[in-house]
Amino acid sequence: MNKVKLLEVKKLLKELEFIESDFDYRNEIIGEADSAFINSINQFLSLHPELKEIYDNKITEKINQSIKKTEEFSGESTTENSELVEPDDIENEKIESENIEENEEEVKNQSHLSVIKKLYREIVKITHPDKIKNSRLNELYLKSTQYYDSNNKIGIYAVCNELNINYEISDDDIELIYGEIKKYQQKINFIESTYTWKWYNCDDDGLKNQILVNYIKQKIT
Repeated sequence: MNKVKLLEVKKLLKELEFIESDFDYRNEIIGEADSAFINSINQFLSLHPELKEIYDNKITEKINQSIKKTEEFSGESTTENSELVEPDDIENEKIESENIEENEEEVKNQSHLSVIKKLYREIVKITHPDKIKNSRLNELYLKSTQYYDSNNKIGIYAVCNELNINYEISDDDIELIYGEIKKYQQKINFIESTYTWKWYNCDDDGLKNQILVNYIKQKIT
């Protein structure tokens, strides 16, 4: 891999590492804040009995509707539908197309696994605890083993960068890294859009109460 492309990949992997860590941090925060937010909702409703009654009734109604839909769906799935018959030539074309797609996917997966296996072997040579006693390298061995077991090619690339192991990366894999970054950004955006996150990060008591009110309104409408 040429130097410019290597620098680009290293930058992308560092960006992915940062945004993944940022997501984990925010996700942990939201997990801790959820219970406090629900407690605040309950406390607010306890001070407004009429509103609490409306809220409780609406929640119960939504739960019952959800149960009813589940039961209806279960009933529909067991009902026999009239059999649809496709012409043989259309069915054959469909089967052939599916077989081609499956074969292409299998070839891609084999190539994917082959790259992971090759690079993992290179990593093991210089990080395995039986070969070298170095805490940093041994940690990279454990990390790369987790990536290897989960077929995480991006993680293997990241370890190779830390060990200066040369490798080639396809444009598809670069797009995969971009996709992972985008996925984590979307997850972060979702967390930041939640009532819990807005409430937790608000320092003004008046605004915090308004967030609670907005949440309750959203649930009862």
